[in-house]
Amino acid sequence: MVCLASGLAGCATDAPQPPVSPSSSAVAALPAGGVFLRDLRFDNGFSFSRAPASFSIPAGVTPIGGANLQERINVIFAPEDGPVVYDYLMAHLAEMGCRITASSADSIVWDDGVWDGAFTMTATQAGLTFGLRS
Repeated sequence: MVCLASGLAGCATDAPQPPVSPSSSAVAALPAGGVFLRDLRFDNGFSFSRAPASFSIPAGVTPIGGANLQERINVIFAPEDGPVVYDYLMAHLAEMGCRITASSADSIVWDDGVWDGAFTMTATQAGLTFGLRS
């Protein structure tokens, strides 16, 4: 979101404005072949509506579970989707406003200034998590 200053007479305020989150910016474009995580909705009505606005996953994978809590978001994928998600994130995290802080052949850790994120995959499942930075 972009903070706009009101130029209307009598509407001025000196109150400090909260910082604008890069993850909530409408400026971020959807990377090719992706779908915004917050736009995903499951048959049971579950969604990842609190996910960072600019965060996306590959369009060809479907989360099989997760949690959408106020300060933590978890997304679980089938094990065969792990490499696809990993490759997509490595290629596009920077476009999403995320800075990779560590990575290995099966895991990635990143942040965007508001959220800390991580992805890891094993032979039995893959998952990513976001936590609000303290």
